[in-house]
Amino acid sequence: MEPGDIERLIKERKAKPDKSIYEHSLSAMNIARELLKRIPHDAGLDECLLGHVFLHDIGKVDDRFQERLEGNRKKAPPHAYLGLELASRLIDCPEPYRTLALTSILTHHSDLHPMLYSEEINRGESLIINGIAVSNPAETAKHVRNRLATGRLAREHGFAGPEGKVRFRALYTLFNGLLRVSDWLESAGLGADFYHLNSGAVVRGAVLNYLSSKGFSPRDYQLAVTGKGSGYFRLPTGDGKTETSLLVTSDDASKVIYSLPTITTTEAMRKRFESIFGPDIVSFSHGMLFLSLYYSGKLDEKLIHRYAMKPIFVSTVDQVLLAFLGYPRFPVREFALRGAHWIIDEIHAYTPFTLSLILDGIEYALKYLGTKVTVMSATLPAPLAEELGRRGLKELLPDKGVASRYRSRKRVKIGIGQGSLFDAVDEIARERGKVLVVANTVGRARRVYEEIKAKRDDVYLFHSRFINRDKREKMELVEKIKSGILVATQVVEVSLDIDYDVMYTEVAPVDALIQRFGRVNRRGLKRGIAYIFEPEGNKKHLPYDRDAFEETLNLLGELEGVENELELLRLNDRFYTAIWGKYERELKKRFLWKSRDGLGRITKWSRGEKLLSTRDTFMSLPAVPRPFLEKAIDYASRWEEMGHEKRLDATVYVIEHTLNVPIWTLKENLHDNDDLREHFGVFGVELDYSKETGLMEEL
Repeated sequence: MEPGDIERLIKERKAKPDKSIYEHSLSAMNIARELLKRIPHDAGLDECLLGHVFLHDIGKVDDRFQERLEGNRKKAPPHAYLGLELASRLIDCPEPYRTLALTSILTHHSDLHPMLYSEEINRGESLIINGIAVSNPAETAKHVRNRLATGRLAREHGFAGPEGKVRFRALYTLFNGLLRVSDWLESAGLGADFYHLNSGAVVRGAVLNYLSSKGFSPRDYQLAVTGKGSGYFRLPTGDGKTETSLLVTSDDASKVIYSLPTITTTEAMRKRFESIFGPDIVSFSHGMLFLSLYYSGKLDEKLIHRYAMKPIFVSTVDQVLLAFLGYPRFPVREFALRGAHWIIDEIHAYTPFTLSLILDGIEYALKYLGTKVTVMSATLPAPLAEELGRRGLKELLPDKGVASRYRSRKRVKIGIGQGSLFDAVDEIARERGKVLVVANTVGRARRVYEEIKAKRDDVYLFHSRFINRDKREKMELVEKIKSGILVATQVVEVSLDIDYDVMYTEVAPVDALIQRFGRVNRRGLKRGIAYIFEPEGNKKHLPYDRDAFEETLNLLGELEGVENELELLRLNDRFYTAIWGKYERELKKRFLWKSRDGLGRITKWSRGEKLLSTRDTFMSLPAVPRPFLEKAIDYASRWEEMGHEKRLDATVYVIEHTLNVPIWTLKENLHDNDDLREHFGVFGVELDYSKETGLMEEL
């Protein structure tokens, strides 16, 4: 088949019911051209990059694809495979870019893995035009797949060793990410301006307008960092860290990627960003994305949100880290970071392993994706600040410049309580105004709540062991409480804009305590009070690391004498210096750079999500409690016979009535149902449930 014949075919045959292959391909290529203008890359690759985008759907000329498009056939062989040999005749790039381009075409719907399209290859599936086999892509597909999957292509072209593998991976994700994003945008009738910012100045302008609408002018330190692009800083709680980080955005930023530790904080920040930038340019993602989109009537936008397809993206940090762990569609996730401003909030909130992934990811993004990175926290410890410097970030706000802001903050007077939190129940019940009580475990939070609730009515409970439906309602309630007592766990520590008069809390690591103090007298309008109590029992340190907990106990006396937040910060630095050895041991492993499952991996790895949820933390699994189990199992057993609407109803019901249960609790109360696991990925837990107090675990 000559090039002229191919051109005629792609103009005659359809890619979509209303669009020829040529029209779709040309439009996708033009979108790719605009995307490339906004991201750092080797411009010498443009011809190859754009050419492979134009040729990505050439396999759709096959008779069977056309028949399926017309409704005359249910299935057709994958067009990404069928067109590969034809594309290989037309792509004229030097190696290794030619093979990268062909592999990108082969994988623009399915991620690379060693057995990709093995069935089609083994049966010698050919491209058929007018009933005649005109091209057999089997050998081409096998050749390019194997050369990339085995690392042979990389080695042949000088990409040797761990560093070489990482450089080669970045090239592959450039090709494949560009192709997939361009294809998706064109298919949705969208352009590059839907995906990228025109300029980072848009972000800064929106933030300044937002501040003005609230009656604020930018502060000196905010003006000092405006447009700087990358770095780290710490600012006291309530000093506008979020707005400051957004003002750091440089003109050449292609997107803003904003990462947070929890679903709760991501949802709160998403709403805030929508008020700053407008919902049209904000996308978001986290583990409960399906439910969030369902409630807002936007399930059809799932891909747009999950893969950061709008200029502003806010998500839990795992949604970004999955890009570095070979998770399905990882080239799309990684493409979003190219030229973007990646802001990492609450950097102190992560375990040593997760922090090591974040730091490795920062280093990779800075070096190979042209990403600008800003890291911030009210309690950024000195050892971590030094490590950020080693990874390539500079200090945006010198310590001397912000010290006065911390020194001037005298929002909370700290007292050490006698006995445990339970010994203070009567005292707590007598308090007036807004009172926050923080226990370290769900069980103790429930016990304290029940004891206080027996003494007065305006008491509320918030922790992680509520089903998703109730957790959403609880979150809304927490934000609206005007007076009364909120009993909670660590869920209130980070990025929530809540303000209480008095706090009673159990001992937690120093940085966690400082975050809790930040929920008291947040506006600095009066003098707040925080009382700290030591938990009881042999395992009183849980859920925290024993060494971190005991180091905090050693510092309790000094906490009581703290006069201002600068002294708190210095105490936090001492705390981290004492425990930094555990972090340092994890950081030295450089998991993403050295592990076979890290950045050197070019094939998909579905276990990345499990790694993030189980490593270095208390493993929990999704489960449906006893009161909702019968209906959930009934839905699962009838799944195959249900239509689309019924399946949607079933999915929503199960997700709404699911919660995360610690593995040891689940083992003791497991109701394992094959249908429930297969269709919804959840277990059953034989424990009762209360809308008021959550999962009824034994106390």
